[in-house]
Amino acid sequence: MATMRESMGFLYQEMHIHIVNWLENKGTLMMHCWSKDNSLGTHYLEYKENFQWQFSNELFFGHTKYECYLEFYNGSLPNRGHFVVYDSKKKTRRRDCFKHCMWGVGVYGLYAFDEIDQRWDYEIPWPSKNTFE
Repeated sequence: MATMRESMGFLYQEMHIHIVNWLENKGTLMMHCWSKDNSLGTHYLEYKENFQWQFSNELFFGHTKYECYLEFYNGSLPNRGHFVVYDSKKKTRRRDCFKHCMWGVGVYGLYAFDEIDQRWDYEIPWPSKNTFE
C-alpha cells in the first residue's frame, strides 16, 4: 500500500521509480530521466544494474510526470526510445503502480512489474508512445 502524508492540507503519496537493465545482450543502457521541474541526469547502467528515485506526488491537484530517454546498442545498431515511466494524470502502463513503479529494460522493450500479481509483464516495444487509455 502507498505511503501517504499530509502537508499544509494537501495529501501526498510517496512514489518510487526503479529502472533495471535487463538487456539480453548484456549491453550498457544509457538513460536520462526528467520531470518538468527536475532532471535526474544521464546514467549508464551495466547489465542487471538499476537506477531508482523517489518523490512525493500531490494526489488531487498536482501533476507529476517522469519521462526517460533510453538508448543501447544491439551490435553496431543503436536502439533509442522515449518513454513515460510515470504520469499521475494519464495511464502509462496496463496495471497501475501503487508505491513502486518498476521497469525492466530488455532488447525487445520494457517490462513492468505488477504489484498485485507479483509478476513482470511485457509492456512497451521499442520505440514507443506509451499511453493506455
